[in-house]
Amino acid sequence: MSVIKRFVFAAVVTTLMVGSLVYAQSAYQSTTSAQPVVLQTQFPLVPISATAAVNNQVTLTIPAPAPNFYNYVCSLHLNGSQNGTASVNTNVTTSSTNFNSFALKLSFAATVNGNLDVIEGWGIANTGCVKSASPGTATTFVSPAAATNTAWTWSASYYQAP
Repeated sequence: MSVIKRFVFAAVVTTLMVGSLVYAQSAYQSTTSAQPVVLQTQFPLVPISATAAVNNQVTLTIPAPAPNFYNYVCSLHLNGSQNGTASVNTNVTTSSTNFNSFALKLSFAATVNGNLDVIEGWGIANTGCVKSASPGTATTFVSPAAATNTAWTWSASYYQAP
């Protein structure tokens, strides 16, 4: 193909492409008058966790929000981990403050390297989660009492909003 033919071919292709873009752009602008929908998260989801040393009770504290704001808990996870010489946990309970007396009751056999996981999923930030009882107040979750060679860990996700 000669240089002139290549030049003419490139000019024709470029003209067609620019013409198509101009047509597409003008057609789009003339057919829409609605504003674009923008989704945004107003209140960021915050992960939090608390781990105690073995043989200790642990408390997860979600900080107090601003006055007139509540803590919204979206997920809560309790993990119990034992080593080879752990004692049995029979009908042990957790407790909470500012969360409508939420509590768990569980039993956990003494198992070599045993693990227990209790997971609560209460929604996602953009559709709503479980609301704390009082505004402007910290929310706490307390593990069962200390047990021989058992370690407890709480983890959660939350946000603060009116």
